[in-house]
Amino acid sequence: MSRYFFHFTDGTHWFTDDTGRELSGLRAARAHAIRHTRELKAAVCDPRIQDTSGWTLTVVDASGYPLFALGFDFTPRLVPVELLVASRRQIAVLA
Repeated sequence: MSRYFFHFTDGTHWFTDDTGRELSGLRAARAHAIRHTRELKAAVCDPRIQDTSGWTLTVVDASGYPLFALGFDFTPRLVPVELLVASRRQIAVLA
């Protein structure tokens, strides 16, 4: 079992997952990401938030390395640059 973390952004603010979740692998992490995205969309009941097209959920592994990103429209996205830079810094510190 590996631990995966599910961070998301609305395009302006970052919301980080500090707890993560133990899952059997990347397929299980993707399935959880889809469920989590659905839950987050349902939780956003604020009528001022109609457009979630800029929202992205990014999955990282226990070392902080970004694995994939998923838009709130369930399409694959590029991993946000901020997470790529952060993971490179963390990997450099570990080396």
